[in-house]
Amino acid sequence: MKEHELESYLHAQIPASKALKIGVTSCSQQKIELLAPLEPNINHKNTAFGGSLSVIAILAGWSLVYMRLNGVHNEIVIQESAMTYLKPAHGPFTATSFYEDSKDWSTFHRAFARRGRGRINVSSDILCGDEVVATFQGTYVAFNKEFTAHGA
Repeated sequence: MKEHELESYLHAQIPASKALKIGVTSCSQQKIELLAPLEPNINHKNTAFGGSLSVIAILAGWSLVYMRLNGVHNEIVIQESAMTYLKPAHGPFTATSFYEDSKDWSTFHRAFARRGRGRINVSSDILCGDEVVATFQGTYVAFNKEFTAHGA
C-alpha cells in the first residue's frame, strides 16, 4: 500500500483524520509517519491542541497494526492509551510508530491466526520539527473478520 492509498483509506474510514488534515508521509510494515498542519489543530494558546496530538498518535499506531496485517479483513480497535505531553507544538507535527519487538509481533500474529484476535502494544513519538513534544503508548486489539465469519 502506498502513502496516498493509506491516507485515502484513513480519510474515508476515520473522518477525524480528514478534518484534522492528517497526511501520510511514510507507510510500510516497519514504520508509519503521519503529518498534521497546525491550523486545523490549533488551540487558544496558538499551539497544537492536545486532543489533536492524541488523535495523530493513535492513528499512527493503528496504521502500523493495519499495515502489519497486510490486507487481512480485520477490525482494529484501541483498548488502552497513555499520552505524555512534554512541550507545546508551535507548528506542524508528526507522529511516528515503528515496528519494534519482533517477539511481541510474533505473539500477536499467532493469536490473530489461532483465535481470530490479537493484542499488541504500540508506541508513537510526536515531533514538532526535531523536538519530541509528546509520547504515546497504546494497546490495540485486532479481530479477524474472516475467522469469526467462518464460525471458528
